[in-house]
Amino acid sequence: MRVKIGKSVVLVGAMSVALAACGSASTSGSSTTSAGKGSSLVVAGVIAITGSSNFEGSNQAGGVLPAIYAINKAGGVLGHKLVYKGVDTRGDPADALPAVQQMLATTSNLVLVTGPGTASAPTIVPILNRAKIPMNAVAGESSFNTTTDKYFWRLFPPDSANGTAMALWAHKKGYTRVATVFGTDSGSQGDLPGVLASLKALHMKLVTELNITPDQPSYLSSVRQLMNAKPQVIMTESDGTTAGTFFGELKQLGGMKPIIGTEATFTTPWLTAVKGALGTSTFTKYYTGMITEPGKPTAAISTFQSSLKATKTNVPPPWQSYMSNPFSQTYYDGVIATALAMNAAHSVKPSVFNNYIAKVTNPGVGKTVVYTYAQGVAALKAGKQIQYYGATGVIDFNKYHNSDGNQEAVKSSSSYAPISQGLITSAAIGAVKVQGVQ
Repeated sequence: MRVKIGKSVVLVGAMSVALAACGSASTSGSSTTSAGKGSSLVVAGVIAITGSSNFEGSNQAGGVLPAIYAINKAGGVLGHKLVYKGVDTRGDPADALPAVQQMLATTSNLVLVTGPGTASAPTIVPILNRAKIPMNAVAGESSFNTTTDKYFWRLFPPDSANGTAMALWAHKKGYTRVATVFGTDSGSQGDLPGVLASLKALHMKLVTELNITPDQPSYLSSVRQLMNAKPQVIMTESDGTTAGTFFGELKQLGGMKPIIGTEATFTTPWLTAVKGALGTSTFTKYYTGMITEPGKPTAAISTFQSSLKATKTNVPPPWQSYMSNPFSQTYYDGVIATALAMNAAHSVKPSVFNNYIAKVTNPGVGKTVVYTYAQGVAALKAGKQIQYYGATGVIDFNKYHNSDGNQEAVKSSSSYAPISQGLITSAAIGAVKVQGVQ
């Protein structure tokens, strides 16, 4: 069974509309920020906008554009409005490098990069760091767990932590025989080391490890191999088309088992493809995703959602899919936090405000907790120190500019809203790490 999503054309068109709606970025000058009074500040989305990983651009737009809307609605940043500029990496370092080099050479008043993603991060992060441009990265590589790149900020657990959380959830459910099904592309492989090492640490048996080439017309031989291994549960990540084909064939042969997906599976293309291949009842019965713990209902969540609704004609459809999307919420929080850092530093120069990002997010004695950009600006003007509590919950950067949170097992309803199934705390994940498995 072959399931195609075909979102590339839709995404490019939607991104073009989004750029027009948010304002157009200057394309002359350099990346040095010496913005004149009233000039626009550029937030560049360095991400796959087209290509097989175009869902990354969709997820990003679903968070960045609402954040820009909320900030501009509240008066902008120190007299400046924000605008968005898409920089398409196509999910390929070979395409990302010249695109980023051109961006740095031609973009005035660049204050933030949202991205890069997993595939291009090892190539792009050093370049952006040397250029002194803050990044809100979602790159999951463990190499960034102890990064010394000053301008790298990650509000997302690394892939290794997501893999450990998956193993801990399976252990909590009582599974002892596990199969892994991961795409061979670099993005899909990120969580696998954490899964494998954690299974070993938790004394769970890996009955088969399948690494499948994306976008093949059939996976019947791999499906039969999996069934012969007799797993109790399947842990997985691949692109949506690949997953739809694989699990559709698994269902046809009568081999369905519970599925635990990485955070990357809890996105519209993957959910749509696999749900289409399995049917609603089978999908609901067997699928669970492991994602960053959803933020509790707060003004941060409601403001994100209302801002998303206000920009729904500018984000790639369906706009409702971003309402509970952990990637979109993470991007939203990153832009809001960076804008608040500019206000706290009284500067829009990255080399000045970069150090303030953790200052406006991390918990601390005597800090005023704020849930929106407008609240944060008001508190700063009143001379208070602030803690921005985001749509994703508490943001607490460590010395490596990583903010790891709790993770939670969730199911996808018909509206793709997460339903709480079970918490895996960062302390529990850390305890497995301490045992030397990552």
